[in-house]
Amino acid sequence: MSVIQIPEPETVAVSAMDIPYIRPKLLVKENDPVKTGTPLFCDKRNKRIRYVAPGTGIVKHIVFGERRRLLEVVIGLDKKNEFIQFETLPLESIDTVPRSKIIKLLQEGGLWQCFREFPFKDTADENHEPPMIIVSLNGNDLFSPHPRVILENNINSFEFGIKILSLLSKRIIVTSRRDNLDSLDRLNGFKEHITHIVPDFYPAWDPGVVLYQLKRTREENRSWCISAEHLILVAKFLLTGRYPVKRVVTITRSNDKKPHIITRQGAPVKNLIGNLDENSLITTGRFNGRSVDPQTHIGFFENTLNIIKDNQKEELFGFIQPGLTKPTVSKTFFSCLTKTPKELDCNLHGEERACINCGCCVNICPVDLMPNFIIKALLSDEIEDALSYGLLDCCHCGLCSYACPSKIELTKLLFHGMDAHYKDKE
Repeated sequence: MSVIQIPEPETVAVSAMDIPYIRPKLLVKENDPVKTGTPLFCDKRNKRIRYVAPGTGIVKHIVFGERRRLLEVVIGLDKKNEFIQFETLPLESIDTVPRSKIIKLLQEGGLWQCFREFPFKDTADENHEPPMIIVSLNGNDLFSPHPRVILENNINSFEFGIKILSLLSKRIIVTSRRDNLDSLDRLNGFKEHITHIVPDFYPAWDPGVVLYQLKRTREENRSWCISAEHLILVAKFLLTGRYPVKRVVTITRSNDKKPHIITRQGAPVKNLIGNLDENSLITTGRFNGRSVDPQTHIGFFENTLNIIKDNQKEELFGFIQPGLTKPTVSKTFFSCLTKTPKELDCNLHGEERACINCGCCVNICPVDLMPNFIIKALLSDEIEDALSYGLLDCCHCGLCSYACPSKIELTKLLFHGMDAHYKDKE
């Protein structure tokens, strides 16, 4: 595994595009000076939850989208590296620290957002004690940073983070992919912290899938999750009183080695991807990420950028070709007979058609949902039926959309259904 550190960027940004359900309220104006840790905006739903600057400099731009939705706050960095100093917690007597104090510090320091609450993966409710907290050593994407790179030289911080979690919940789950165990063996007995080993096929390590397999009661549907990288950030912040700014990011493209890049949080996408072919699309997840503009900045929850060929050429009679190199879920092409890697692109290879009840989405769903039935209920405005079919168990892995031979954006429709139900509850 190669790890490289790139030079400091000229600008960084705090993006609001990857934070679900947030209602941001700006706390700064353009040309305001900020230090690392200065609050930039808060959440109107809970103004104690703040989002802070990952660098020292001047607020260069505040970017808005449609209907004046906040997209990102851009900071022009200067050579100074000044920090807002927050209160620290004692390592030896952490067990005596009140739960409320930990929560208050994390909210003020911009790291409470690390904790996400099921089923909507919204920012965790501070007034709710979760039945369990799931810590995933593996990221959301197939090509997320390797846990060994994340954990190397950070074992003490991770262990302190586990102690913090034990003050927030009585049950802590730590998951790892099976093929990562050998490399984690070299980290001085770190495997002792792992409570559950998951298979190596995507998305078995997703916290939503793990919760689906473990939960036994209705209350467990409101469990929390946090990534190993974010847990380390939480621990470092509470130990040092300074907002940690370094992140590990992977950039993946076809036939390319996949180095781990150490950069500053909120770095410009164009600095990370290097040269970009004209017909390419940048996403933050191979199956479930958002499309990214090279002129924007990477978000807080995003640690991988996938560069995929945007091939929109139509193929005449493509459905009767042998398709030796085409990926296929329905075993339409001869490529299903081989296990050689297949090259993916952004082409739908067809157009959207009516659902044919083929069952491809049902067979591939990691949480045993029937997306075809849920979608029909949602399109008929039968939200109660959709909920009874398990809508809230959806982990948004994107596999149903990938497998659908009718080219229906099932994941998008499921997300909109959950989003509408969340807003109705508010």
